[in-house]
Amino acid sequence: MKDSTPPRPLLKKIDHLGIAVPRLADAIPLYETLLGAPVEHVEVVEDQKVRTAFFTVGESHLELLEPTDPDGPIARYLDKNRPGIHHLCVEVEDIDAVLAAYKAAGVRLIDETPRIGAGNKRIAFVHPKATGGVLLELSQPIAPDAPDEPER
Repeated sequence: MKDSTPPRPLLKKIDHLGIAVPRLADAIPLYETLLGAPVEHVEVVEDQKVRTAFFTVGESHLELLEPTDPDGPIARYLDKNRPGIHHLCVEVEDIDAVLAAYKAAGVRLIDETPRIGAGNKRIAFVHPKATGGVLLELSQPIAPDAPDEPER
């Protein structure tokens, strides 16, 4: 007898939309006005050479991204593009399984193994050439009782 249980979706929900900006000091007041809510938190992600500011929007978030290094990915993005949408982030239940499924399907990945991103989440990026031009970030929250992620 064939199993009639539908497969579990790989993607859980939209986590956030990342927006590249030259300066958080200029962008935060604008987005506070547009959203009618204060910034939730600001943090530096050294590995990605970026300072982020998060706003809650319903069940999702907006992430403003300011470069902290002229050689970082956001600085390079802003050199080629004007400020605006940089990436779409989706939450997944099992980032390792999603990456394995994508790799098996021949999907071009930027990260084959997760790393730690903003909000202390496990993240990995899918190359825009694999998604029709959209930089896709996969994100998995780290359970509070989970062991620390090994250094990479």
